[in-house]
Amino acid sequence: MSGQCTPDLLWMLTRANNAFLVKRDSGRTQFCKEQFNLTNTNSFKTSGIANGQGADLQPIDNGAVLTIKSSKGKFKPAQLCKATKMARGADMFDKDFAKVAKCVKNTVGGYYRPDLSKAALARWTKLHRSIKKTKKLAAAGDAAKGKK
Repeated sequence: MSGQCTPDLLWMLTRANNAFLVKRDSGRTQFCKEQFNLTNTNSFKTSGIANGQGADLQPIDNGAVLTIKSSKGKFKPAQLCKATKMARGADMFDKDFAKVAKCVKNTVGGYYRPDLSKAALARWTKLHRSIKKTKKLAAAGDAAKGKK
């Protein structure tokens, strides 16, 4: 994000060519790997580069990290992002799905970017399922090796 130009101009310059763009099916389908893009689609609404505000969910061991990009910190890169770690012990992770979903909904959808609340909740659901599956696979692998 640049403080010297409008988001519309920045989107016009980066929509066809940027380092995060992934084109499939001869360029008809376009995905984007940039940070603060919850749906990973190449569109102005979800672009983390062009928009001044954005939200991102990344997985960690026992939960996720919700990162918020603020337009207030565009001249202070250290204050541009605020991260909230949403994790607890491994035994509490299955019970905390609703609490984390409520936190994501209130943070992203409540006052920050209401248009991205559904995308953020969908991303949290997929992250929760993937972390849950890896834990089951790890537990099954440990049981097969004879560990507790």
